[in-house]
Amino acid sequence: MKTFVLLSVPAGIMAVGIGVALAGVRAPTPQALWQQVQTLQKNHAIMPESHPFQVGSRTVDAFTTDLANAAAVHSIRMAGGIIKVTRYAQDSLLVKDNYNQERKLTGVTAMLKLPGYDASDRNWVMAAYKPNGTLVAYGKVGTCIACHVMVRHQDFVFAPPPKQLLSVNTWKAFFPKQVMNPVYVSLIKEHPQAIVR
Repeated sequence: MKTFVLLSVPAGIMAVGIGVALAGVRAPTPQALWQQVQTLQKNHAIMPESHPFQVGSRTVDAFTTDLANAAAVHSIRMAGGIIKVTRYAQDSLLVKDNYNQERKLTGVTAMLKLPGYDASDRNWVMAAYKPNGTLVAYGKVGTCIACHVMVRHQDFVFAPPPKQLLSVNTWKAFFPKQVMNPVYVSLIKEHPQAIVR
């Protein structure tokens, strides 16, 4: 019988050992998920409606690139676009690579759809890594969920800017110690209809 340990951290649940279980469903280890992330990065698996080095909302991630595995791409294509997806397929993996002004990777976030994992939050395993794969947060990460629930009708997945944007006030509520990317602020002014309400 394999064993695992759960450690609570302020940002969510971090796994150590074999895996993480929530509601009796075992998620992959953070290291196994990181390997899946790296495969998408190596294959330049750009998410539909996204493009490399699109505008990020913070100065620390002035640019982002969204990646998606085949299950997520299929969900987007079958629905006719990210905004039209109401449920992503099992094992969908969505990744956001975050880059600074010099286009140097500063962090990676990921969402893995794992049916039965956490039904109250649409069964997403959330993860955040440093560029070298060091784990920052993993599992049911409250700070991630609190923001992504704003697009619950899209199964917690935001469309890339400028298709969807956070208002300045909403953004500041989630990132009070960060500085907004001036280009993102310009997009908010140019595309007020794209602000998530």
